[in-house]
Parts: sequence; C-alpha cells; structure tokens
Amino acid sequence: MSPEAENALRSVARKCRADILIATKGKPRSEHDRIITTLLDKHAKTVQCLPPGTFPAKRWLSFYVRQVDKETHQ
Repeated sequence: MSPEAENALRSVARKCRADILIATKGKPRSEHDRIITTLLDKHAKTVQCLPPGTFPAKRWLSFYVRQVDKETHQ
C-alpha cells in the first residue's frame, strides 16, 4: 500500500474513532456493536478505492481504527 493511501486511511480512521467515541458515550454496552458497525459502514464508503484488493475497505478501516486507538492510549 502506498504511503498516501495509508495516510488517507489513517485520517479517516481518526475521524471514525472520534465519531465512535461520541456515539457510544453513555450508551449501554449492548448497543455498541450496532453503533460501531453503522459508523464503520458510513466511513468505509469514503475510502472504497484506497485499500488494495485483499480485503474490503471496512476491514481495513476497522484495523486502522484499532491502530489509532492503541497509539492514543500509549
């Protein structure tokens, strides 16, 4: 993957993570999966053409959301 594509994915992942944190705040854990899936679907549409064809864009985005989350908690 090119550095430009990776940077774009990371940028969208940061926005998606921020939306996830806002949307899940104060909600019961049982609703988190539904909320997160909806937000990943929404943000994955913006990066459909970026990731290599090995996995769907949603899977790449969820990977980078987890990576960004790990980096911010260190």
